Amino acid sequence: MKKAILIQARLSSSRFPKKMLKKINNITLIEYVYNRCNESKKADRVVVITSNEESDDELYRLCVDKNIAVYRGELGNVLKRYIDASNHFDVDVICRVCGDSPFVDIKAIDKMFYNFECNPDLDYMSTTNSLNGFISEVFSSNLLNTVYNDDLSTEDKEHVTKYIRDNILEFNSEELDLDLKPKELEKFTLTVDYPNDILIAQKVAKNLKKFDFTSNDIINILKQMKDN
Repeated sequence: MKKAILIQARLSSSRFPKKMLKKINNITLIEYVYNRCNESKKADRVVVITSNEESDDELYRLCVDKNIAVYRGELGNVLKRYIDASNHFDVDVICRVCGDSPFVDIKAIDKMFYNFECNPDLDYMSTTNSLNGFISEVFSSNLLNTVYNDDLSTEDKEHVTKYIRDNILEFNSEELDLDLKPKELEKFTLTVDYPNDILIAQKVAKNLKKFDFTSNDIINILKQMKDN
């Protein structure tokens, strides 16, 4: 069973253009997310999957220059990009990570990969009960191929697992409760959606060990930030 973390990323975000090239701890956001995902003990490989549009040429060149594994596919049809990348790398089980999540919970990813190892009939797993930014989801490549067809809506194709989540009772699925959502921290977001979010990420990252931190380390840092 070959397992991969596939990090979807692009530069054409309307809310924060070229955010993947912004710096956290002196490296770009995409490098930070890639290095964080490489802390996984279960993933056989980590790959950035971006688009084959000219708008993502700069991101592609950066990945190549930094020896980051990268694959290019369709821009709007991200579901097909995942399918094509999983076929290209001959992957059986995929963890989907968004490129705007520098603090994704690696322990949770490895736990979900482990569950797939133990249960070959499992189709889909997702994390729940956590701050935005810790979350990820894992699914079989067979599941993506099963659900994909041209009749899917544009939204289904853009958001990868929307159809699966909307029809979750049709599949063999599980949830992993992270218990990482303290009420006093609900105002914090750990994803980089807007320019101000990169400032929060930079403040958090300054207080972390390289990339092998835990989500509880992040929680403690946010509690200190809240009180200051």
